[in-house]
Amino acid sequence: MNRFQSKYASFGCHLVVMIFSLNCMGQIIEAQDNSVEAAPVISFETPVYQFGKVQQGEEIRHDFKFSNQGSQVLVIEDVRPSCGCTTAGAWTKSLQPGESGVIPIKLNTDRFKGPLTKSVTVRSNDPKRANLYLKIEGEVWTALSVEPMVAAFPAIKNLNQVTSKQVRVTNQTETPLVISDLKVNGEQFKVSVEELEPGKVFELLVETVPPLAYGANRAEIAFKTNLKESPLVKVSASAYVMAPVQVVPNRVMLPNGVLQKPLKKYVTVLTYEDSPLEVSDIKVSIEGVDVEVSQLNNGKHHRLIMTFPAGMNVDSLQGASLSLKTSHPTFSSFEVPVGSYRSLNTPSNP
Repeated sequence: MNRFQSKYASFGCHLVVMIFSLNCMGQIIEAQDNSVEAAPVISFETPVYQFGKVQQGEEIRHDFKFSNQGSQVLVIEDVRPSCGCTTAGAWTKSLQPGESGVIPIKLNTDRFKGPLTKSVTVRSNDPKRANLYLKIEGEVWTALSVEPMVAAFPAIKNLNQVTSKQVRVTNQTETPLVISDLKVNGEQFKVSVEELEPGKVFELLVETVPPLAYGANRAEIAFKTNLKESPLVKVSASAYVMAPVQVVPNRVMLPNGVLQKPLKKYVTVLTYEDSPLEVSDIKVSIEGVDVEVSQLNNGKHHRLIMTFPAGMNVDSLQGASLSLKTSHPTFSSFEVPVGSYRSLNTPSNP
Protein backbone atom coordinates (compact mmCIF):
# COMPACT_ATOMS: atom_id res chain seq x y z
CA MET A 1 0.00 0.00 0.00
CA ASN A 2 1.46 3.33 -1.01
CA ARG A 3 1.46 6.49 1.10
CA PHE A 4 -1.68 7.89 -0.62
CA GLN A 5 -3.69 4.71 -0.04
CA SER A 6 -2.47 4.45 3.55
CA LYS A 7 -3.54 8.04 4.23
CA TYR A 8 -7.09 7.52 2.98
CA ALA A 9 -7.40 4.14 4.69
CA SER A 10 -6.53 5.84 7.98
CA PHE A 11 -9.07 8.61 7.25
CA GLY A 12 -11.73 5.99 6.55
CA CYS A 13 -11.10 4.31 9.87
CA HIS A 14 -11.41 7.61 11.72
CA LEU A 15 -14.63 8.37 9.84
CA VAL A 16 -16.14 5.01 10.80
CA VAL A 17 -15.19 5.55 14.44
CA MET A 18 -16.71 9.06 14.41
CA ILE A 19 -19.98 7.85 12.87
CA PHE A 20 -20.17 5.02 15.38
CA SER A 21 -19.52 7.46 18.24
CA LEU A 22 -22.19 9.88 17.01
CA ASN A 23 -24.64 7.04 16.65
CA CYS A 24 -23.96 5.88 20.21
CA MET A 25 -24.28 9.43 21.52
CA GLY A 26 -27.62 9.80 19.72
CA GLN A 27 -28.83 6.61 21.32
CA ILE A 28 -27.78 7.89 24.75
CA ILE A 29 -29.51 11.26 24.21
CA GLU A 30 -32.62 9.51 22.96
CA ALA A 31 -32.59 7.23 26.00
CA GLN A 32 -32.23 10.26 28.28
CA ASP A 33 -35.12 12.02 26.53
CA ASN A 34 -37.29 8.95 26.88
CA SER A 35 -36.46 8.70 30.60
CA VAL A 36 -37.50 12.36 31.09
CA GLU A 37 -40.81 11.79 29.32
CA ALA A 38 -41.53 8.56 31.17
CA ALA A 39 -43.49 10.38 33.89
CA PRO A 40 -46.74 12.32 34.36
CA VAL A 41 -46.43 16.02 33.55
CA ILE A 42 -49.13 18.42 34.78
CA SER A 43 -49.73 21.59 32.78
CA PHE A 44 -52.36 24.31 33.35
CA GLU A 45 -53.71 26.60 30.64
CA THR A 46 -53.18 29.41 33.14
CA PRO A 47 -52.41 29.16 36.87
CA VAL A 48 -53.91 32.61 37.58
CA TYR A 49 -57.55 33.62 37.12
CA GLN A 50 -58.31 37.35 37.02
CA PHE A 51 -61.98 37.89 37.94
CA GLY A 52 -61.86 41.66 37.54
CA LYS A 53 -64.14 43.79 39.74
CA VAL A 54 -67.14 42.28 41.52
CA GLN A 55 -69.60 43.44 44.16
CA GLN A 56 -69.13 42.18 47.71
CA GLY A 57 -71.10 38.99 48.29
CA GLU A 58 -70.88 37.86 44.67
CA GLU A 59 -69.79 34.26 44.27
CA ILE A 60 -66.86 33.66 41.93
CA ARG A 61 -66.60 30.37 40.06
CA HIS A 62 -63.82 29.25 37.76
CA ASP A 63 -62.67 25.97 36.22
CA PHE A 64 -58.88 25.67 36.05
CA LYS A 65 -58.16 23.54 32.99
CA PHE A 66 -55.12 21.29 32.94
CA SER A 67 -53.67 18.42 30.92
CA ASN A 68 -51.21 15.55 31.21
CA GLN A 69 -48.29 16.17 28.85
CA GLY A 70 -46.29 13.22 30.13
CA SER A 71 -46.27 9.55 29.18
CA GLN A 72 -47.68 8.07 32.42
CA VAL A 73 -50.98 8.43 34.28
CA LEU A 74 -51.32 11.75 36.14
CA VAL A 75 -53.06 11.57 39.54
CA ILE A 76 -54.37 14.67 41.36
CA GLU A 77 -53.89 13.66 44.98
CA ASP A 78 -55.26 16.75 46.73
CA VAL A 79 -56.61 20.25 46.06
CA ARG A 80 -56.28 22.51 49.10
CA PRO A 81 -57.57 26.15 49.14
CA SER A 82 -55.76 28.62 51.40
CA CYS A 83 -58.84 29.53 53.49
CA GLY A 84 -62.44 28.57 54.19
CA CYS A 85 -63.82 31.22 51.83
CA THR A 86 -62.46 29.21 48.89
CA THR A 87 -63.69 25.69 48.10
CA ALA A 88 -62.84 23.10 45.47
CA GLY A 89 -65.49 21.13 43.61
CA ALA A 90 -65.20 17.60 42.22
CA TRP A 91 -62.00 17.75 40.21
CA THR A 92 -60.64 15.32 37.63
CA LYS A 93 -58.84 12.69 39.67
CA SER A 94 -56.59 11.12 37.03
CA LEU A 95 -55.59 11.69 33.42
CA GLN A 96 -54.09 9.39 30.82
CA PRO A 97 -51.26 10.88 28.71
CA GLY A 98 -52.67 13.59 26.46
CA GLU A 99 -55.99 13.90 28.31
CA SER A 100 -57.41 17.08 29.87
CA GLY A 101 -59.36 17.82 33.05
CA VAL A 102 -60.65 20.63 35.28
CA ILE A 103 -60.43 21.78 38.89
CA PRO A 104 -63.55 23.81 39.77
CA ILE A 105 -62.98 26.54 42.37
CA LYS A 106 -65.57 28.68 44.17
CA LEU A 107 -64.77 31.88 46.10
CA ASN A 108 -67.17 33.58 48.51
CA THR A 109 -66.54 37.36 48.71
CA ASP A 110 -68.88 38.16 51.63
CA ARG A 111 -66.05 39.10 54.02
CA PHE A 112 -63.76 40.95 51.62
CA LYS A 113 -63.33 44.34 50.03
CA GLY A 114 -60.68 45.94 47.87
CA PRO A 115 -57.88 43.96 46.15
CA LEU A 116 -58.17 40.23 46.80
CA THR A 117 -55.83 37.31 46.12
CA LYS A 118 -56.50 33.71 47.13
CA SER A 119 -54.39 30.65 46.41
CA VAL A 120 -55.06 26.94 45.91
CA THR A 121 -52.44 24.21 46.30
CA VAL A 122 -52.64 21.29 43.87
CA ARG A 123 -50.73 18.15 44.83
CA SER A 124 -50.09 15.50 42.17
CA ASN A 125 -47.75 12.64 41.33
CA ASP A 126 -45.79 14.77 38.85
CA PRO A 127 -42.24 14.23 40.19
CA LYS A 128 -41.10 17.71 39.17
CA ARG A 129 -44.27 19.61 40.11
CA ALA A 130 -45.58 17.77 43.16
CA ASN A 131 -47.11 21.02 44.45
CA LEU A 132 -48.48 23.69 42.14
CA TYR A 133 -50.15 26.92 43.23
CA LEU A 134 -53.19 28.40 41.52
CA LYS A 135 -54.31 31.98 42.17
CA ILE A 136 -57.58 33.89 42.00
CA GLU A 137 -57.14 37.65 41.86
CA GLY A 138 -59.34 40.69 41.50
CA GLU A 139 -61.11 43.49 43.35
CA VAL A 140 -64.20 43.35 45.56
CA TRP A 141 -66.35 46.48 45.40
CA THR A 142 -68.68 47.53 48.22
CA ALA A 143 -71.47 50.06 48.15
CA LEU A 144 -70.43 51.07 51.66
CA SER A 145 -66.93 51.21 53.07
CA VAL A 146 -66.97 50.56 56.83
CA GLU A 147 -63.68 51.16 58.68
CA PRO A 148 -63.05 49.37 60.96
CA MET A 149 -65.53 46.51 60.98
CA VAL A 150 -64.70 45.91 64.66
CA ALA A 151 -64.60 48.69 67.24
CA ALA A 152 -61.95 47.10 69.45
CA PHE A 153 -60.88 48.17 72.94
CA PRO A 154 -58.05 45.69 73.59
CA ALA A 155 -56.54 46.53 76.98
CA ILE A 156 -58.89 48.10 79.51
CA LYS A 157 -57.72 47.91 83.13
CA ASN A 158 -60.75 49.34 84.91
CA LEU A 159 -64.29 47.97 84.98
CA ASN A 160 -65.62 51.53 85.10
CA GLN A 161 -63.52 52.92 82.27
CA VAL A 162 -65.37 54.92 79.62
CA THR A 163 -63.63 55.09 76.27
CA SER A 164 -64.69 55.47 72.65
CA LYS A 165 -63.84 54.39 69.11
CA GLN A 166 -64.89 55.85 65.77
CA VAL A 167 -66.23 53.81 62.86
CA ARG A 168 -66.38 55.61 59.52
CA VAL A 169 -69.06 54.73 56.97
CA THR A 170 -68.40 55.98 53.41
CA ASN A 171 -70.99 55.80 50.66
CA GLN A 172 -69.40 54.73 47.34
CA THR A 173 -72.56 54.98 45.24
CA GLU A 174 -74.25 57.95 43.58
CA THR A 175 -77.36 57.56 45.75
CA PRO A 176 -77.33 59.76 48.90
CA LEU A 177 -77.05 57.50 51.94
CA VAL A 178 -79.64 57.43 54.71
CA ILE A 179 -78.90 55.49 57.94
CA SER A 180 -81.77 54.33 60.16
CA ASP A 181 -82.68 51.86 62.96
CA LEU A 182 -79.30 52.00 64.68
CA LYS A 183 -79.23 49.26 67.36
CA VAL A 184 -76.78 47.65 69.82
CA ASN A 185 -77.45 44.17 71.23
CA GLY A 186 -75.24 44.52 74.33
CA GLU A 187 -75.47 46.61 77.50
CA GLN A 188 -71.71 47.30 77.67
CA PHE A 189 -71.76 49.63 74.63
CA LYS A 190 -73.71 52.51 73.22
CA VAL A 191 -73.48 54.10 69.77
CA SER A 192 -74.42 57.37 68.09
CA VAL A 193 -74.15 58.50 64.47
CA GLU A 194 -72.99 61.80 62.96
CA GLU A 195 -73.23 62.85 59.31
CA LEU A 196 -69.89 64.37 58.30
CA GLU A 197 -70.63 64.84 54.58
CA PRO A 198 -74.29 64.89 53.54
CA GLY A 199 -75.26 61.54 52.03
CA LYS A 200 -71.62 60.48 51.75
CA VAL A 201 -69.65 60.12 54.98
CA PHE A 202 -70.96 59.15 58.43
CA GLU A 203 -69.22 58.42 61.72
CA LEU A 204 -70.40 55.99 64.37
CA LEU A 205 -69.18 56.81 67.87
CA VAL A 206 -68.98 53.59 69.92
CA GLU A 207 -68.54 54.00 73.69
CA THR A 208 -68.12 51.57 76.56
CA VAL A 209 -70.83 51.59 79.24
CA PRO A 210 -69.71 50.65 82.79
CA PRO A 211 -69.69 48.42 84.61
CA LEU A 212 -67.83 46.10 82.28
CA ALA A 213 -66.92 42.49 83.02
CA TYR A 214 -63.45 41.01 83.29
CA GLY A 215 -62.42 39.32 80.07
CA ALA A 216 -64.19 39.82 76.75
CA ASN A 217 -67.20 42.14 76.41
CA ARG A 218 -68.82 41.87 72.98
CA ALA A 219 -71.78 43.32 71.14
CA GLU A 220 -73.18 43.63 67.62
CA ILE A 221 -74.10 46.99 66.14
CA ALA A 222 -76.56 47.00 63.24
CA PHE A 223 -78.19 49.69 61.11
CA LYS A 224 -80.34 49.87 58.00
CA THR A 225 -79.65 51.91 54.87
CA ASN A 226 -81.63 53.00 51.81
CA LEU A 227 -79.11 51.36 49.45
CA LYS A 228 -80.30 48.20 47.72
CA GLU A 229 -76.71 46.91 47.59
CA SER A 230 -76.32 47.13 51.40
CA PRO A 231 -79.73 47.24 53.09
CA LEU A 232 -78.37 46.00 56.44
CA VAL A 233 -74.90 46.62 57.89
CA LYS A 234 -73.43 44.94 60.98
CA VAL A 235 -70.39 46.07 62.98
CA SER A 236 -68.86 44.40 66.04
CA ALA A 237 -67.73 45.98 69.29
CA SER A 238 -65.24 44.25 71.57
CA ALA A 239 -63.70 45.39 74.85
CA TYR A 240 -61.25 43.24 76.76
CA VAL A 241 -60.83 44.07 80.44
CA MET A 242 -57.67 42.68 81.98
CA ALA A 243 -58.05 41.13 85.40
CA PRO A 244 -55.81 42.81 88.03
CA VAL A 245 -53.99 39.50 88.54
CA GLN A 246 -52.91 37.34 85.62
CA VAL A 247 -51.48 33.82 85.61
CA VAL A 248 -49.83 32.88 82.32
CA PRO A 249 -50.14 30.32 80.82
CA ASN A 250 -53.49 29.02 81.99
CA ARG A 251 -52.36 25.42 81.32
CA VAL A 252 -48.95 23.74 81.66
CA MET A 253 -48.50 21.51 78.61
CA LEU A 254 -46.02 18.62 78.68
CA PRO A 255 -44.91 16.31 75.85
CA ASN A 256 -46.67 12.94 75.65
CA GLY A 257 -45.00 9.85 77.05
CA VAL A 258 -42.07 9.42 79.45
CA LEU A 259 -39.68 12.34 79.98
CA GLN A 260 -36.16 11.36 78.90
CA LYS A 261 -34.55 14.22 80.82
CA PRO A 262 -35.60 16.89 83.35
CA LEU A 263 -37.96 19.45 81.85
CA LYS A 264 -38.49 23.05 83.00
CA LYS A 265 -41.77 24.92 82.59
CA TYR A 266 -42.43 28.55 83.49
CA VAL A 267 -45.53 30.17 84.97
CA THR A 268 -45.83 33.93 85.47
CA VAL A 269 -48.01 35.62 88.08
CA LEU A 270 -48.31 39.40 87.69
CA THR A 271 -50.49 42.30 88.71
CA TYR A 272 -51.41 45.48 86.84
CA GLU A 273 -52.20 47.38 90.03
CA ASP A 274 -49.84 49.81 91.76
CA SER A 275 -49.32 47.80 94.94
CA PRO A 276 -47.04 44.72 95.00
CA LEU A 277 -48.51 41.24 95.05
CA GLU A 278 -47.71 38.41 97.43
CA VAL A 279 -47.81 34.81 96.18
CA SER A 280 -48.04 31.94 98.65
CA ASP A 281 -49.15 28.30 99.16
CA ILE A 282 -47.60 27.16 95.89
CA LYS A 283 -48.32 23.46 95.43
CA VAL A 284 -47.98 20.91 92.64
CA SER A 285 -50.08 17.74 92.89
CA ILE A 286 -47.26 15.66 91.34
CA GLU A 287 -44.54 14.05 93.43
CA GLY A 288 -40.96 14.95 92.57
CA VAL A 289 -41.73 18.32 90.90
CA ASP A 290 -39.67 21.22 92.26
CA VAL A 291 -40.81 24.86 92.08
CA GLU A 292 -38.52 27.88 92.33
CA VAL A 293 -39.97 31.38 92.80
CA SER A 294 -38.38 34.71 91.96
CA GLN A 295 -39.75 38.28 92.22
CA LEU A 296 -39.33 41.06 89.67
CA ASN A 297 -40.61 44.61 89.21
CA ASN A 298 -40.86 45.34 92.94
CA GLY A 299 -43.10 42.38 93.68
CA LYS A 300 -45.54 42.93 90.80
CA HIS A 301 -44.11 40.07 88.78
CA HIS A 302 -43.50 36.55 90.11
CA ARG A 303 -41.81 33.85 88.09
CA LEU A 304 -42.41 30.20 88.93
CA ILE A 305 -39.96 27.65 87.50
CA MET A 306 -41.30 24.08 87.61
CA THR A 307 -38.81 21.23 87.06
CA PHE A 308 -40.32 17.89 86.05
CA PRO A 309 -38.00 14.91 86.70
CA ALA A 310 -36.67 12.50 84.07
CA GLY A 311 -38.59 9.23 83.93
CA MET A 312 -41.97 10.79 84.75
CA ASN A 313 -44.82 9.30 82.71
CA VAL A 314 -46.80 12.31 81.54
CA ASP A 315 -49.60 10.19 80.09
CA SER A 316 -50.40 8.81 83.57
CA LEU A 317 -51.18 12.26 85.02
CA GLN A 318 -54.85 12.57 85.93
CA GLY A 319 -56.25 15.86 87.23
CA ALA A 320 -52.78 17.22 88.02
CA SER A 321 -52.45 20.93 88.71
CA LEU A 322 -50.40 23.80 90.07
CA SER A 323 -52.22 25.78 92.76
CA LEU A 324 -51.31 29.08 94.43
CA LYS A 325 -52.74 31.94 96.44
CA THR A 326 -52.23 35.69 96.13
CA SER A 327 -52.73 38.68 98.42
CA HIS A 328 -55.35 40.24 96.11
CA PRO A 329 -58.75 40.41 97.87
CA THR A 330 -60.73 39.27 94.82
CA PHE A 331 -58.29 37.22 92.74
CA SER A 332 -56.88 35.29 95.65
CA SER A 333 -56.51 31.71 94.38
CA PHE A 334 -55.62 30.04 91.10
CA GLU A 335 -55.38 26.50 89.82
CA VAL A 336 -53.47 25.71 86.63
CA PRO A 337 -54.03 22.27 85.02
CA VAL A 338 -50.88 20.24 84.26
CA GLY A 339 -50.84 17.43 81.71
CA SER A 340 -49.84 16.15 78.29
CA TYR A 341 -50.64 17.85 75.02
CA ARG A 342 -52.93 14.94 74.26
CA SER A 343 -54.94 15.01 77.48
CA LEU A 344 -55.28 18.77 77.88
CA ASN A 345 -56.32 19.21 74.25
CA THR A 346 -59.06 16.59 74.49
CA PRO A 347 -62.46 18.31 74.93
CA SER A 348 -63.80 15.51 77.14
CA ASN A 349 -60.91 15.89 79.59
CA PRO A 350 -62.31 16.99 82.99
